[in-house]
Amino acid sequence: MPAADNQYTDFRSVAVDGLPFFTPKQRVPVGTVILEDGETEESVTPAFRPITIRGKTFQNRIWVAPMCMYSCQDGMFSDFHIVHYGQWAMRGSALITIEAAAVTLRGRNTPQDAGLYSDAHIAPLKRVVDMIHSQSQKAAIQLQHAGRKCGVTPPWLGLRVVPDEFGGYAKDVQGPTAEPWNENYATPSEMTEEEIWEAINGYGEAARRAVAAGIDVIAVHGAHGYLLHSFASPATNKRTDGWGGSFEGRTRFGIEVARAVRRNIPKDVPLFWKISAVDWMPEGEGWCLADTLRYVPILAAEGVDLFDVSSGGTDRRQQVQLGQQYQVPFAKAVKELGIPNLFVGAVGWIRDGATVHDILSNNKADVVHVAREFLRDPNFVQKVALSTGTKVTWIDQYHRAPSKSSLEPLFA
Repeated sequence: MPAADNQYTDFRSVAVDGLPFFTPKQRVPVGTVILEDGETEESVTPAFRPITIRGKTFQNRIWVAPMCMYSCQDGMFSDFHIVHYGQWAMRGSALITIEAAAVTLRGRNTPQDAGLYSDAHIAPLKRVVDMIHSQSQKAAIQLQHAGRKCGVTPPWLGLRVVPDEFGGYAKDVQGPTAEPWNENYATPSEMTEEEIWEAINGYGEAARRAVAAGIDVIAVHGAHGYLLHSFASPATNKRTDGWGGSFEGRTRFGIEVARAVRRNIPKDVPLFWKISAVDWMPEGEGWCLADTLRYVPILAAEGVDLFDVSSGGTDRRQQVQLGQQYQVPFAKAVKELGIPNLFVGAVGWIRDGATVHDILSNNKADVVHVAREFLRDPNFVQKVALSTGTKVTWIDQYHRAPSKSSLEPLFA
């Protein structure tokens, strides 16, 4: 009855609007710094200083990196993904990037990859996005074409070519040239002009579908030897037409993809780009840091807002020099370009609060993208907060969980 409803208005949790289920709206986004007397946002550890990109503000800078789960049927997200991504939304990562989604049917890495090559994929993705939004966080999705790495089994089954009778599609694998990644992968066909444009348009259409599903940020996978990277690198692109040869020819594919995505998303939707800064090959044989520093300003001019700086993956002869923060110097080099309104993410072996603090406080990057450590510890945001002596908000429903050293004063 109206009178009763009015009587109890001030004693009810406010519901999150627009959802098919009830959940209380968080009073403050989870993972937000709690300022003590005399503190300002500028005085707290950089990991918990808000950052704004194209008008979208993220309350912290510890973000979940995309991690393929190979758990989709016909490219459809499922209840598994709601639980999988929901765990981090409830624990305070300001941006959660959903795993790589194939932009064409032929672009799937495995038969169980996520997809955005059909409008039928919009509704299942929206269910995942709704869960992330319901917990006060933002959602990104990585758009992908696996190129010559298509058509294999998931890693735990050995990354072998899937036979046709088990849903394989080795005959449909594409690349810049007809050279396989290694003997366990299919030999790709060299893409025709028409196929190249089909893939480019696929990125644009996938971006449109992602926005229709409520995605906040579009992330393009341009690294790790997948299609965009394999076109850009001289180690894997031996074409002599307008899509190969010179630096301009090899990077044309990526530039056209950036344009296609931007045409299909609103101006206030940020566009991120994962890039392999180096191929870890001898000078002159592959993509090198100088190429990255030349490429980044071009893509930035096309509307890319943040570069997620990784490395390697395009040639099996690579000699990766693994170690603590082994990819961070590449991120720092991109940041030192000093391009206005361009942001940089650091990735790779980021496992503790001290590392996060070192990267961000020394201006090596603007944000960190963390993958495996979030799998090991879904509370990684809280772990960073505790290690840096920072108090941050938890999900309201877990109000009894925070330790005395972090949150109890908020709920006293």
